[in-house]
Amino acid sequence: MTINKEIEFNNIVGDILKNEEFIKLKYEIHHGISRLDHSLNVAKLTYLFCCKFHLKKTNKATRAALLHDFFLSQEVPGIKFINHPSVAVSNSLKYFAIDSFQENIIASHMFPMSKTIPKYKESWLISFCDKLAAIKEGALYKVPLTVGSVFLFILDFCFIRR
Repeated sequence: MTINKEIEFNNIVGDILKNEEFIKLKYEIHHGISRLDHSLNVAKLTYLFCCKFHLKKTNKATRAALLHDFFLSQEVPGIKFINHPSVAVSNSLKYFAIDSFQENIIASHMFPMSKTIPKYKESWLISFCDKLAAIKEGALYKVPLTVGSVFLFILDFCFIRR
């Protein structure tokens, strides 16, 4: 991202990144990194795509992208990947002024796993950016962490416990 784009991005999301409840996401692990870092990755991708395609609701879409996983693990009962969008919507409404456009983006970002269907091109875009970021993060952080853990287990089992 260029310096001007970085400044504009920070102006769009700065208040969210200062919110005490939102900052708690840095302690939640998601795809091998913090949920805060994952949310930032999705928001930056969304912002860049919105700029590239000259979408009119870039600011609202970028903010919704940042809020798409705004939940703490203990807030989500059952299967997290299906249930968390509604909690993220509730938290976003509680702490920020979001509209129905942004609600749809957050509620539908797990489509087709979620019940909510994306209504807007920006909703589809954030769903795509979330999946793209998750694949990249999984490949960079989660897979190596898992492989490393398995390797250490084998090493421990074969050599250290003898």
